[in-house]
Amino acid sequence: MKKTNQGLSSIFAIAKEMIPNHGEDSFYYRADGDSFILASMDGCGGSGSKKYENYSGKTGAYIASRAICGGIMAWFDESGNKDEISDYVNNALNVCKKYADKSGRIMGSLGKAFPTTIAALTGNFKKDCIETTCYWAGDSRCYALDSAGLHQLTADDLDGQDAMSNLTNDGAITNVVNASTPFEIHTKVISIKQPCFLFTATDGCFGYLKSPMEFEYIILESLMKSNNISEWKSCLDGYFRDVAGDDYTFCIAACGFDDFKHLKTSFIQRFSFLNNEYINNTGDVNTLWNVYSKDYSIYL
Repeated sequence: MKKTNQGLSSIFAIAKEMIPNHGEDSFYYRADGDSFILASMDGCGGSGSKKYENYSGKTGAYIASRAICGGIMAWFDESGNKDEISDYVNNALNVCKKYADKSGRIMGSLGKAFPTTIAALTGNFKKDCIETTCYWAGDSRCYALDSAGLHQLTADDLDGQDAMSNLTNDGAITNVVNASTPFEIHTKVISIKQPCFLFTATDGCFGYLKSPMEFEYIILESLMKSNNISEWKSCLDGYFRDVAGDDYTFCIAACGFDDFKHLKTSFIQRFSFLNNEYINNTGDVNTLWNVYSKDYSIYL
């Protein structure tokens, strides 16, 4: 591991299908010069359960996450202009519709054509920060993690829920990319200081945990147990695999670290603080969340 691309130290993805060859997540990551992209998509299996013979019997959710992934790849490679991302997404949806047969049936009354979430971010290295642009629809998320802890960068399109309450109340998604109803791809530009991690994740990574504090904990504990990026990736994948009840996708960029030792030592103090104040604290979890959420939510 070494610093490249004016501050990018490492970039990788972790992804797992619960049912092989039927997973409804998709992802893309790439570094290009002084910029990079991370993107995680989660096809909405409930509303997108219709199966299409022309697409080998795959569901609309399966097709959507992959088609939108392709649209985002083309957008980053060809344009990268934040005002044009919706054009590429809509073009991908139009292709889905063009070649779809009319067979199959939509399960339930809330069916949508080719529905998927998006959580994508681009990073451009400036002199003293990373100019980060987030794009999202649905409940997949963009995050930053630095010495002050975990920060959710994107606000979930959920009916009245925050990151803690949604773990037990499972709020309804109010906005997803799809080919049958209007939707919005939200955009936000944030300047984030290095060193830090930036990542995108589908809800399979965080939606089966007891709290957002636990999400930060498994990221940092897996890091502390590892001696290199490969070990960290494998260990973190194991944590997700043990808790997830769904497909999961996690794309991460480590920015501003000289080497793995620097990366690891940068978070020793934070890991100890997290352990003492939140993980091993026997107080009421909602009370702890009220304190933790002040830093967690600073970009929301």
